Amino acid sequence: WAVLLAAMLVAACSALPVKLPASLTDKLPFKLPFTEPAAPTYSDAALAAARGPAPPAAFTDAAAWRSMALAPVEARLALMPGVAAAKWHAGAPIQDASREAALLVAVRLQAAALGLDPAPVGTLFALQMRLAREAQARLHEDWREDGFPVGAAVPDLARDLRPQIDRTTAEQLRALALAWPWLRDAAALESASQAGQRPALAALPAADRAALWAALAAIGPAAATARPAPGPARIRSAGVLRVGLSGDYAPFSLERDGVLTGSDVVLARRLATHLGVEVAFVQTSWPTLMADLQAGRFDVALGGISVTPERAAVAAFSVPYHAGGKTFIAPCSAGTRFATLEAVDLPGVRVIVNPGGTNERFVRSRLKRAQVVTYPDNRGIFAALAGGAADLMVTDDVEVALQVRRLPALCRASPKVFEPASKAVLMPQDPALQAEVNGWLESELQEGVPGALLEAALAAPH
Repeated sequence: WAVLLAAMLVAACSALPVKLPASLTDKLPFKLPFTEPAAPTYSDAALAAARGPAPPAAFTDAAAWRSMALAPVEARLALMPGVAAAKWHAGAPIQDASREAALLVAVRLQAAALGLDPAPVGTLFALQMRLAREAQARLHEDWREDGFPVGAAVPDLARDLRPQIDRTTAEQLRALALAWPWLRDAAALESASQAGQRPALAALPAADRAALWAALAAIGPAAATARPAPGPARIRSAGVLRVGLSGDYAPFSLERDGVLTGSDVVLARRLATHLGVEVAFVQTSWPTLMADLQAGRFDVALGGISVTPERAAVAAFSVPYHAGGKTFIAPCSAGTRFATLEAVDLPGVRVIVNPGGTNERFVRSRLKRAQVVTYPDNRGIFAALAGGAADLMVTDDVEVALQVRRLPALCRASPKVFEPASKAVLMPQDPALQAEVNGWLESELQEGVPGALLEAALAAPH
């Protein structure tokens, strides 16, 4: 029992600065691969960040992004009865060709500043102008036949309406810059338009709504040859930093009952504050991480992402903010059976993996004889391991330190780190964005903020 107790203590604490009694460490069948490190020191800023209240965080789902893009379209159409009334009483023509032409030039320029391809944005706004003219024309036709409604308000076009239209234009451009990856599904857009809060969109003829969905689906980023605006400028113009997180890798990020927690949730908020923008969290997964990045679903990704050559070949990384590596976690009943790689890579040894990440890559590249058990739910995989679904798991040492606290039946199975790895911020290959993130992160590292946040997440109640 003494050996088992020692193994449990090592497993629970190996990622933290601890000192075990000699009476226990002397009984271990292997030597600890490190000397006792000095206790880390953190600046007042780091401690304040770790101890401060964490505002509620949640993922922004696809429906919310679509709603963000549709809201300005609805708002513009909803203003058309007022515009029609103002022009009716002023005897002004429905079409103002010079204003429309100037607006199309302006939206194309603003679209380029937001990193969007200007041409489809211009097409979308030209379509909305046509729909606006047609809505006004239908009202004028009704009033010619039935008279203008008695007592109906007549807003001032220049003072009341055009400022509102200009605001919807700015809101729509920002929304398009953020939400365009979620605007490809015509059926989902049609469903949203028919909801009760979109009466102006629902009232459009079906052919016009279909034309709108096609125009929205065409929105996308400017081609690389067009020299898009630098990433920090695009993010600040949009007013929101979209952060990709898996939500299943504590202590970095964990989504439970619709609430996001973890050290990297706080770190992402601090990056957004540095940029002067809001933050929106986008759920990704380890199998789809790189595809989601290339699809433009987020601006940066955090959550304990390991730097690998494969990822670095198609994306950029920040300077590392955490160093660790792969090790083994197993039911405590295994004792010291899995202390080495050779002891694990044997027929009949069941190694559980979560698909799509560096854990699976390590297992499939380094273990040739052990039996691989795939478990798709990263949030439930450790409970499955504790319940006997496999003999052990390969994961990062920081996750082992957390899980042995949460599940007393699990222990760190080996003191070794078999594959050193660094965690960093993942982002597109955008030199300006990489420089901005690195400058901010280096300052955070000097204060000790990432380490303090990680220790606070490890110590948080679970």
